[in-house]
Amino acid sequence: MSMSIKVQQISTQDLQLGMYVSQLDRPWIETPFPLQGFHIRSEDDIAKLRVFCKHVYIDTKLGVAPLGTGAYQPVAVPPRKAARPVSPKGPIRGNIGKFEPVRYKPRQTLKKEVTTSAPLHRDLTRAVLHLMKNIREGKGINLKLARKAGHVVVESVLRNPDAMIWLSRLKEKDSYSYNHSVRCSILAAVFGRHLGLPQDALENLATGALLMDIGNVMLPRELLSRADSELSAEELEVLRSHVHKGVELLEASGQYDEQSIGVVHHHHERHDGSGYPYGLVNTQIPLLARIAGIVDTYDAITSPRPWDDAITPTEAVSLLYEQRDKKFQGKLVEQFIQAVGVYPTGTLVELSNGEVGAVIAQNTSRRLRPQVMVVLDAGKAPLPKPHVVDLMTTETDEAGQPLSVVSSLMAGSYDIDLSRLQINAA
Repeated sequence: MSMSIKVQQISTQDLQLGMYVSQLDRPWIETPFPLQGFHIRSEDDIAKLRVFCKHVYIDTKLGVAPLGTGAYQPVAVPPRKAARPVSPKGPIRGNIGKFEPVRYKPRQTLKKEVTTSAPLHRDLTRAVLHLMKNIREGKGINLKLARKAGHVVVESVLRNPDAMIWLSRLKEKDSYSYNHSVRCSILAAVFGRHLGLPQDALENLATGALLMDIGNVMLPRELLSRADSELSAEELEVLRSHVHKGVELLEASGQYDEQSIGVVHHHHERHDGSGYPYGLVNTQIPLLARIAGIVDTYDAITSPRPWDDAITPTEAVSLLYEQRDKKFQGKLVEQFIQAVGVYPTGTLVELSNGEVGAVIAQNTSRRLRPQVMVVLDAGKAPLPKPHVVDLMTTETDEAGQPLSVVSSLMAGSYDIDLSRLQINAA
């Protein structure tokens, strides 16, 4: 059979939408593309092909033929099938298997745990700074220090999950990157605790979340200050290489565990197969990496970044809910909302009576009715002495009207600085 009748070699510079790529100029396994061939559905597909290949082979019976061949016929492009897992290192890493959920109960009051964990939280930030500095200086990664940090996070979260979240939302003036790492570690531990993960898996999850973007340290800083949409295809591939760079750093340490490295390797995979580096789908993605993907996205969009403003935690929860069974597994999204609440700890909220306060704790049976430290009166003037309202037990205001949260506010609204507030609840 003559290849020219059906399959043609074509430069990637001449690719068009609707073409069917049946073969590459290199092994499929070295690229992020599906193994069985695929239709070109977007300019982004073409840009990615140009990054990996100089030429490809197209099937003119299944897709559009090159212009000028006399065989050009528009072809309806079917939806792309989800990519099969393609890992150059064999089986997908980091699966934890079946486990019996552990029922954790708070062992310390919020007030005491905030006092206990405040210096620990500062140490966490310093530890991440030290890790990054060592990598920049070519000293590799101190995984022993990272695992100790993960242990500290989990121990605090097991004592009281609200305390570390409160500390992580305090007003920050430092780098987004390392604070993001610390917040993700805390959120992952809180989420994993809610799911009942065994403590060893919790510590591996917290450590993996702390390190999942560590490969960014090896990338040009200029790339990290721009949105993905502003990057060329080549720059985007460089940015995405942080995953493999992070994995290589952990492997070079010789002290890694498979669960933590699985978080680093797969936290950018997405439920619908649209993630990277392998386009894994649904439960092909290890559970700990699915958890990390949710908390990574949640913290990113609720934190000011060089290229984008933050949104409120409540807005972020709503966006995640819209992406259930698309970007993220639906059941996990719902459980994440159960874990952190519709109004997560540290969120500024306005009550129905006009008062403003900060959520300091969740009521697990009724997530819409948290405990709120009220700091501003109905006229938005600071109260001489803030007080705590537990909406679980206080259903009406002083005028006898129903009392509830009516909206969440951006961090720093009305110049409220959480770091100046004293937790005075039990």
